[in-house]
Amino acid sequence: MRGFTHYISGLAAVTFFPALVSDLRMGILIPVIAAAAAYFPDFVDFKFGKFFARRDYEIDPAPWDEKKHYAPKLVKIRDLSEKNRYQFFAVRGRVEEILARGSGTISYEIVDKDGTVKTVSEEYNSIVFTLTDGTGKITVEAFGDDYRFFEEEFGEIREGKEMLVFGYVDVGEDGSLRLVISDAPHPQGIAETIAKAIEEAYHEGERIVKIHNIRLPGDVYRRFWIYLDPPKKEVRVEMGPIVTPGGVSIGGEVPEYRKYGIAKVDVPFVKTYPKPTSVDSFSGPEIAFRKTEFNGKTVVKDRFLPWHHGFSHSLTMGIIIGLIVFAFFKLIGYSHATELALASMLGQWLHVFEDQLGFMGSNLLPPITKDVVPGFKLGESGSGLTNFSTAWLMIALMIWNFNRFTDPRPIPISDMKLLLYLIWPSIIGFGIAIARSFKLRREIAQLMDYYTNLDAFEELEEVGGI
Repeated sequence: MRGFTHYISGLAAVTFFPALVSDLRMGILIPVIAAAAAYFPDFVDFKFGKFFARRDYEIDPAPWDEKKHYAPKLVKIRDLSEKNRYQFFAVRGRVEEILARGSGTISYEIVDKDGTVKTVSEEYNSIVFTLTDGTGKITVEAFGDDYRFFEEEFGEIREGKEMLVFGYVDVGEDGSLRLVISDAPHPQGIAETIAKAIEEAYHEGERIVKIHNIRLPGDVYRRFWIYLDPPKKEVRVEMGPIVTPGGVSIGGEVPEYRKYGIAKVDVPFVKTYPKPTSVDSFSGPEIAFRKTEFNGKTVVKDRFLPWHHGFSHSLTMGIIIGLIVFAFFKLIGYSHATELALASMLGQWLHVFEDQLGFMGSNLLPPITKDVVPGFKLGESGSGLTNFSTAWLMIALMIWNFNRFTDPRPIPISDMKLLLYLIWPSIIGFGIAIARSFKLRREIAQLMDYYTNLDAFEELEEVGGI
């Protein structure tokens, strides 16, 4: 749920206590503390937790330029190394020597909608030259669609020509660096790092991977998708179009020959959420890979945003918040400290329950419980329908409580009748969400049959494949 929805829920919790309602009428705003308590779990996670969380790998496919705050970063040739393989950079320099011009055939892999990998070949034109910037020299290569763009942008390439080129770094068979002209990083680097993290999690323990987004000039972003495919024992990354901060595609599709990155995984793993991870205008996700038992087998399981929906999103934290609020406000002499503590605890619990309507779920009562209770799958956290229905319900409850705790009542009808009049939009909204969830659950169940299928690994073990 959105932060506004949680905050409104905390205010609604306050209105169930006549003493706190009376304070609000007199202009005493202390009861609003309960609304802050309802927002507290997300505040802690997003303002503190995410910055102090451990990260074993940081995947930055396109580092930002420090001055312009977008990619590609302008670098000196001497600063590039094998560690930068597949990353997207810009280099300014002078053409030193034309090494080759011509045409040939390129073979590359494409992925169908069902995940089937096919190898295709096509003719291409190319140019290879060396570029120097005074700090070093690097081989630059342009071919295929990128060669056509390069030719249109720079015209005839000749020795001594000054130019600013951008592309991804690659490493030749002899270990030499080269810059391949492109408008995006190559997704292979992302796929290989995630596959490595999964394997290390199986053999050595938990690995947490932070994946940065790709921000381009003009406040637009390059979207890419990460597919974890357990039955095929692979991680696939697909480089997508350029999108606005709102996620609207504005074109800029990459050529097929550098659209996909595929890395094999040599340990059994399962996926907990049957959709690809999409990375675009947000700061980029973090994924924890943890060794666990699943259906009697030892596997690696992913956990999206491991620092989120932790202890802060438990009923235990609500109890702690209630005790702290009670102790503090009792100490300063607030006469309704008990009611405020209960409202604060209830507000935090409402936050936990509202988040359970989604997908991620939480460990509800640590340390008594150890595992995450899956969400009810009524909608994603940003769902307009569930956020509207919840916020409307909370506002309706506030009106209902203010009415029944006022004498004489502003709305002179029975409590039950007024409540039904007020909450019918929420009933309809949640009804639609529940109806949709049945279809979604069936689809997810079918997908999870695929994403938790370990038969492929068993077959490989039998023939010595892993």
